[in-house]
Amino acid sequence: MQIDVAPRRKRSVSLTPLIDVVFNLLLFFMLASSLARWSGLELATGSEAAAPDDVPSADVYLLTTGEMRYRGDTLALAALAEQLRRELEAGEIASVILRAEDDVRLEALVESFDQLGHAGIHTLALGELAE
Repeated sequence: MQIDVAPRRKRSVSLTPLIDVVFNLLLFFMLASSLARWSGLELATGSEAAAPDDVPSADVYLLTTGEMRYRGDTLALAALAEQLRRELEAGEIASVILRAEDDVRLEALVESFDQLGHAGIHTLALGELAE
């Protein structure tokens, strides 16, 4: 007696669960990652910030209101950066020391440094507010 055995059909592997897992991983990493560009901020401190005796430093004051004060005048950040750049090029000042009031937000301070740096002022220092 001969028994015919039906040939086994190969089962195909469904790719749908695999695609779902890959899609979920892609979505997770896209939402969890930060696409913000991080950059460093170089500050002169202590003796690095000291200017030569014959050329003074420019003291710029950042107020809690977000205003910038230089030589008694309140200026917008763009106008102040341009004026400081011209004075640096002319040799009237050797460096810029930014002095912030106690309640100034860190975001405003970093934004000020960033804007002054983009304007071409590379001799920046963070100073203590004189009382």
